[in-house]
Amino acid sequence: MAIMKVLFLISFLFMNMAKDNKKSEMANSSASDKIVGTWLSAEKDLKVEIFNKNGHYFGKVVWFACLPSTPNMDDFKDTENPDPKLRTRKWLGMEVVENLTYNGESSWENGTVYDPNSGRKYSSVVRLKDNSTLVVRGYWGIELFGKNLEFHRIS
Repeated sequence: MAIMKVLFLISFLFMNMAKDNKKSEMANSSASDKIVGTWLSAEKDLKVEIFNKNGHYFGKVVWFACLPSTPNMDDFKDTENPDPKLRTRKWLGMEVVENLTYNGESSWENGTVYDPNSGRKYSSVVRLKDNSTLVVRGYWGIELFGKNLEFHRIS
C-alpha cells in the first residue's frame, strides 16, 4: 500500500510539472507577442505592423505620409535597393523589419531593419519601453553606434 501511495505522489508531481511547463511556455509566448500589432512612429509619418512568423518577428509598412508634391503612397518603389531585381517593389506592404528573436527580457534581437530611403539594411534590436512604446534601434557593427526610432501602439 505504501508503494501505491508513493507511485501516486510521483505521478501527481509529474502531471503538475507538465502543467507548469505548459503554462510557462504559454506565458513566454504571450510575452514574446507583446510587440505584435500596429505602431505609429513618434513623428507620425509611418505605420508598421509587427507580426509573428514561425517564432520570429517581422514588420511591414502599412502607411506612410506623403508630401503633396510626391507620388501617391501606392506609387513609391524601392528604387534605392542595391539589388536591381527589387527596385520595383512597392514600399506599401514591404517588410522593413525581419527575423527578430525574443530574448525573454522585453527585447527582440538579431534581426534587421531596412531603410527604403537609402536602400541600406541595418542590424536591429527592438525594445518595449512600456506596453505602448516601442524603441527600434538600427546599427552597423556595434549597437553603440546606432540610431533609435520610437513608435507608439495604435489601439
